[in-house]
Parts: sequence; structure tokens; C-alpha cells
Amino acid sequence: MSRNPMRKGWCPSLHAPMQTHDGWLVRVTPDLEGLSPAQLSFLAEMAARQGNGRITLTLRGNLQLRGFQEEAARRFALQAAEAGLGLADPQRESRRRVLFMSPLAGRDPACAPDTLALAREIEAAVTASGFDWHPPEKFGVVVDGGGLVPSGAMRADVMLRHEGGSWVLHHGAVSQATDRQGAVALVMECLEASCRQRMEGRALHKASPFIGRRPALMGAFLPGCFGVEAVLGEISSQSCAFLSATGATTRVTPWRGLILESRIEAADLMSDPQDLRRALIACPGEGNCHQALSPTRKDALSLAPALLGRSLHVSGCAKGCASRGQSNVTLVARETGYDLIWNGTVADRPVETGLGIEDVRRRLHRDDPAGKDRKEENRP
Repeated sequence: MSRNPMRKGWCPSLHAPMQTHDGWLVRVTPDLEGLSPAQLSFLAEMAARQGNGRITLTLRGNLQLRGFQEEAARRFALQAAEAGLGLADPQRESRRRVLFMSPLAGRDPACAPDTLALAREIEAAVTASGFDWHPPEKFGVVVDGGGLVPSGAMRADVMLRHEGGSWVLHHGAVSQATDRQGAVALVMECLEASCRQRMEGRALHKASPFIGRRPALMGAFLPGCFGVEAVLGEISSQSCAFLSATGATTRVTPWRGLILESRIEAADLMSDPQDLRRALIACPGEGNCHQALSPTRKDALSLAPALLGRSLHVSGCAKGCASRGQSNVTLVARETGYDLIWNGTVADRPVETGLGIEDVRRRLHRDDPAGKDRKEENRP
């Protein structure tokens, strides 16, 4: 008997928790300048007391807590808003959460000095009570000031980038230069126009690809900046409480990372760019998602030593929720075992099917057939 994975077609948000196999999932979008110690303490307490004790960092810079009872999940939005982790008004919050900003704005002297101010002005405009705009699912607006994280590394449907000393608005394949005074108005015009247009596909998918290289942002890399990444995108409530106890603000990056103010060591935080676990991507897996057919996270961690520099995506079903991108090795769980895909995505044709985890390990100890053609963007 075959199981067809169900696509829900929407994403959870602060005011729209999602029911999952292990309870209800809630999501928060941190403030542009990060999480205060009090907010980290709140999240740690809620994850430990109401959830499963884990906090997920998403690829959109959000935080997810799961394992809630329905009543607790419904209460969470108001509690989070009281903690400064969102707006109590659902419509205004839905617009606030589309906005992203260079994670080093205000800390990196090479990042455009007005990046944070511009982002705050856009935030005020999109969350204003009189602005009647309903963002599509997964829609994003980014204020990209460049610097150590090069301009273009952050991707969204509407991208305001600092390029060559000026701000340039990118929307799909269209770009338009603007001065500082007109930048916010131009972004708002773009958002209003998107309401009236019937667009085929996301504007992001029509934009020119990023061809540069993003630095790892791990360890000490700027004065007052110490970067870590979460192992498989998750940290424990204990690690979150530990971060709170430092008394410093923590910024969340769109790459499942955190920017701290001093060195922190924890079992689920990686600060070494050579850490083998950086190459791993996995969905929550069996026991956490009713559509998952394997213990994805456990299997991914067990395979890390055999990767030999390759990236690995382990998906518990054919949906590939954890990543739509290409990995050197992709495993897709089926009722009969794993499908194995070399240098592709979950949508590509497997070279072998029905593999157990030990079968996969043996395959990894041999060179993959297209290893010499691996692309640089596949590396974490």
C-alpha cells in the first residue's frame, strides 16, 4: 500500500498554529534586531513547559515550537505578543512577518549605515492600520545593506539592495534605482501593485540568481559578533535558556544561525565551519510528522562521517519540506526504504530504491558517479 503525502498549501504563523503528528506547532518571527534575554527566556520556558523541549530555526529566520496542546497553542499568540514577539492584531502581524533585514545591520561597518532605519520605516508602513494588503504565502521583503554578507545573498520577492553606494529595488526580473528618500515609497508602490496583478509564480523565482559566496558567520568574525548554527536547525530549551542567561541580544539569521555577542558552547550549537553536521538537512521525521516514514534526523546524524565533504538531505516523505534545493546526496523515505538521488532534489529520479540505512552507508563510502561535477552552491 502506498501513502501519498498531503500538501497543506499554507504555512503556520503566530495567529495560525498548525496541527502536526506530535501536537500543535507555533511560529514566531523575531524583531529585526533580534531576541532579548527576556524573550529567549520566554521561548525556553514555553518549549519546555508546553512543547517538546525543542526550538526550530527556519530558513526564513523564524522560530518554531511544537508538541503543544491545542488550547496552549491558541493562547500562545497573545502570550508571545505580550513578550514583544509579534503583534496582537493578526492582519498587522501577517504583514510584519514578511520583512527581513541584513542580520549584521548596525554591527558590520561595511553594511549600509541606514539599513536598520530603512527597515524600520518599511516595517511601520506595512503594519500601519490603514494599509490594506494581504501578503501571499511565503512572500518576503528584504532590506539588504550588503557588507560582510554580500548584497544579493538574501533572497525575497521584493529586494531593496545597497549596490554601488545606492539603493536599488529588485522585483522579479525588474530593477529600479532609488534615492534614500524615495526608497520606502517605492517598496510600498511595489506591494500595492502586487495586489492588482495576477502574477504567474513568485517574483523571487524570476529574479537573477545570486552568484557570489556567503561567508559562514561562524565563530568570532567581527568585534562583538560570534556566530553559531543549530545542528539540523534545532536547539533545546536548555540551550535557549543558556543564551538568555548571557544577558545579551541574539540575532537570528535566515540560515538557521544565531549571531551572539560572545563565545557560547552547547552540544546543539556549531561554531566550527568544518563541523560535519553542517552538511545535513532533515525534516522532523517519523514520530513528529504523520507523513514521515523514517527517523530522518537520527539517520542523517549517523551518516555524517560517511559524507566525505558532500551535502545530505534526508526527507521523510516525497514532499521534501526541509529543502527544495539540490544536495549532493538526497534520501527520500518510502514504505520499502530510502530512494537514493545523487546531486539532485527530492523531485529527481532515484538511482536506487528500497535502501536501508546500512545500504546507504555502503553507497556513501564509494564515490558518487558525478562527484567531480558537484556545484559549489551545494555546499553548506
